[in-house]
Amino acid sequence: MSSSLHETWSSRLTFILVSVGATVGFGNLWKFPYTAGSNGGGAFVLVYLIAIFMIATPLFMNETLIGRCGRMSPAKSLKKLALESGSSSHWQYVGWIGFVISILVLSFASVFSGVAFAYIFKGAAGEFTGASAAEISTIFRDFMGNPFSIGLWHTLFVLVNIWIVGRGIRRGIEQSIKMLLPALLVILVLLVIYAGVNGDLAGAVNYLFAFDVADLTPSVVLAAFGQAFFTMSLGVGGVLIFGAYLGNEINIGKASLTIALSDTLVALLAGLAIFPVVFAHGLNPAEGPGLLFVTLPIAFASMPWGNLMGIAFFVLFLFASVTSTISLLEVSVSYLEERYPGKRMQSAAIMGGVFWLVGFGTIFSFNIWADWHPLSFIPTLEEAHVFGIIDHLVSNIWLPIGGLAFSLFAGWVLPKSRSMQELGLGSGLLYKAWLITARFIAPLVILAIFLVNLI
Repeated sequence: MSSSLHETWSSRLTFILVSVGATVGFGNLWKFPYTAGSNGGGAFVLVYLIAIFMIATPLFMNETLIGRCGRMSPAKSLKKLALESGSSSHWQYVGWIGFVISILVLSFASVFSGVAFAYIFKGAAGEFTGASAAEISTIFRDFMGNPFSIGLWHTLFVLVNIWIVGRGIRRGIEQSIKMLLPALLVILVLLVIYAGVNGDLAGAVNYLFAFDVADLTPSVVLAAFGQAFFTMSLGVGGVLIFGAYLGNEINIGKASLTIALSDTLVALLAGLAIFPVVFAHGLNPAEGPGLLFVTLPIAFASMPWGNLMGIAFFVLFLFASVTSTISLLEVSVSYLEERYPGKRMQSAAIMGGVFWLVGFGTIFSFNIWADWHPLSFIPTLEEAHVFGIIDHLVSNIWLPIGGLAFSLFAGWVLPKSRSMQELGLGSGLLYKAWLITARFIAPLVILAIFLVNLI
């Protein structure tokens, strides 16, 4: 293989499915519900929807555009296109930052996905059946307190990712998404129906879609935009690398809107699957990361067919995690594949080993490092352990910076003739709206969020 990435998606539908799988995943099923719950519900959802369609979708188009123009891994694509446009080769460092971020996101996504993996078997063994709230909380606390147990399931999840990505674009990623995504959607719809029948659907709808203007605080706005960047996999390079495998016949604008709509629909369905169950049992929607592993099992334990539905939920979570994490692993594997052609499985194993190792920072945050707060001298992070620091830096700082850099590159560095041709928006109002967003609106919004976060 030359420096160009030769393999492409087999069709437009495949690209959409793979991209939907990458965005409809870990962020929707785990992070969206607990972030919405921790930030008041409706006000958060309103800002989140605005962020998705006004900012995140154009940013998704930007990264896809850069990827298809460059046809290489993120850093090499940025360097190549910058030099072709008469700009600095230093743009490549944005790609390298994305490389690091992808490893960090994978490191904690794999850990919590491993917990979901374990919970499937715990549910099948009947550990949650008839258990009290205190007993279920103890199960979670004991599990997270044992680094060996978490590490084992973390390792199994890493191996699944290595095997899929190591098989290649079509034989590995495409085939896996085509199997997992339909199953994911079927399970999710069944869970929404189940929650609507057996839970407090009216309370959940009110919580997600009603809001008070007083709830629109800077922290809620920041969390909503951070979640939009996270769930659309922006600023990392995963979207860019998928764009590098995209055929020229595919309209980037239409495909990006389809992917954004699908991602948003699944996020809202996840909320409608989770919050009716939570409210029906008077539980706390602002539980945080423990929402899925403590609050939901408590609720399912006392509901009709609850154990079966609990198992189905964690199968759903596992499938969603795989569809999103393989795109992140592909970011780093693409670098090694260019450097060492023909050694894809070895490249996947090496990068899988790296994020497996980094994942122990998150694992230890819940046991042997639980009382260690490395950045206690920073007020906003004074009580954060290693996982909390990684999550905060990735979601609220590094992803927005990456999105800002990609937006500036697409809007200012790429020639207008090139972006106009690739996006498929024509030369009229739609293209002008994209250009204004890429050059001015998105960068200013991201910069404002970043400054608010620092303050």
